[in-house]
Formats: sequence, structure tokens, C-alpha cells
Amino acid sequence: MLDFVKHIFLTHRVCFLTLISILVILVIYSVWLYHENNIINVTSYDITDCNVPKKFDGFKIVQISDFHNTTLGNDNDILIYDIKKEKPDIIIITGDYIDSYHTERDISERLAKRLVEIAPVYYVTGNHESRMPDELRKLLKYFKNIGVTVLRNDQRIIQRGNEKIKICGIDDPDFSGSTKDIKEYGYEALKKINLLKTDDTYTILLSHRPEIFDMYCKSGVNLVFCGHAHGGQFRLPLIGPIYAPSQGFFPKYTEGLHHYDNTNMVISRGLGQSSIPFRINNSPELVVAVLHSA
Repeated sequence: MLDFVKHIFLTHRVCFLTLISILVILVIYSVWLYHENNIINVTSYDITDCNVPKKFDGFKIVQISDFHNTTLGNDNDILIYDIKKEKPDIIIITGDYIDSYHTERDISERLAKRLVEIAPVYYVTGNHESRMPDELRKLLKYFKNIGVTVLRNDQRIIQRGNEKIKICGIDDPDFSGSTKDIKEYGYEALKKINLLKTDDTYTILLSHRPEIFDMYCKSGVNLVFCGHAHGGQFRLPLIGPIYAPSQGFFPKYTEGLHHYDNTNMVISRGLGQSSIPFRINNSPELVVAVLHSA
């Protein structure tokens, strides 16, 4: 009888300890997953180029990409705090600012209103904007009212004293409405960029897509800011990014600073989520780039 009681006690104890262990693991995993999807990682790059005008040495750019109507902190207070802390000269938005799956445009509009109070804001479209023509039209009207500069195959000059840089932006390829492959998209983008880069002024290009890096290099632009790849969404140790839109499995261009010839390209992992509602080993990213004259 005593042995039977001991057996029952030990069995229940093992079950209890197993249950506690599972609960602890679930809590740890939940905290980690929350961190991966809500804590902003600020990534800084120093871009040194002999073509940067002397008066633009130290010029600071903050990049927001793939926002997807997300919320980071109460009314995006965490995001605003991180941006204000950087004291940028300009803020750039490189597409997918709104989201075709979560159409709460008011979130993005409130954020934009707060951004223009920090620094001049420049915006280009992404593939999600192409799916929402009515929402985009309303967003662009709002942008015009609050002073966001929209670059749809267009350019602006930023002047400091007697020196200048050029900032250009092209629409996402999905606005063409065709089913062309990425190579054909690339050649279309090259034509658009060549119409904008017409001299040797230091030129910054805003474009949603990183996978046509070779075309950006052919155009001769000095610096490109992209997003779209979401950092590969899921990143595994030693393996890296698993999948990115337009690049498929084990993509090449998902984050970081890339350089070839005379062109630098910065890819943001983005801030929000879309059809896949979570990230793994790939926290939201705010990019800060500082220009330096060599």
C-alpha cells in the first residue's frame, strides 16, 4: 500500500513539474516573440563618399519602411521617441506605408502629422499602395495638406548654401499593372531613374525594391534606400533570411548596406507586418544614415 501511494505521488509530481516547465517555456517564448515584433532596433550607417558636398557632411537621414499601419507604443510614441532622439535632417518613407490587409489609414496619417513636425518628409510608394488606389488617393491628399513631399517618378533639390544634393523617387513596379518579371521591371526602373539623374549632382534614390540593385548601379545614383524584403521575415542563426517577396527562398537582398562600383544601397528590414503577422529573429528596424564627405 505504501509503495502504491509513493508511486501515485511521484507520478503526479512528474506531471506537475512537466506542466510547470512547459508553462515557463511558453512564457519565455511569448516574451521573446513580443520583443521580436515590438522593440525597435535602430541601425546606423555612415555613408562616406567623395561626391558628398562638403556642406552636407554630417547630413542625417532617418528611413521608415514597410510601416504597414502598425503601432509601436501608444499611438507610435516609441517610434516617434526614437526618431526625435536622432535629430534627422530629413525623414524618408520607402513604400508600404499603408497595408492592403489592415486598412486603418488613420494610424499612418497620425504618424505622418507627427513626422513633419520633426523634419521634412519624403515618400515613395510600395506594392501595397498599388493595391489600394482609393486609399492611396486619400493618403496623398492628406500628405499634400500637411507638407509631405511625394516623389512619384520625380525629384527635389536640397540646398545648403551654394551646394546641393538631389533626392529622387520612383513608383513601385506594381503600378505598371503588368505581370512582367523582375528583369523587365528593372529596365523600366532604369529608364525612370535616367530621366531624373541628368547631371553629376550627388543623388539619393528612394525605391521600394532592393532586388534590382544592378539597375540602380547602372543608373549611377550614389545612394539608394529600399525596403520590401521585411528582412526575410524569419531569420535563422547561421542560415539567415528564409524568404522575401520577389526574391523567393534564401534571398540575397534583405537588410544592411550594399556597395558596388559608385552606388551604395541601404535596405531596411521594415517596421510592420502584413500577411504574415509576426517576425522571428528579425525585430522592427529604424534606419539612420549619416552622409560624410571623403
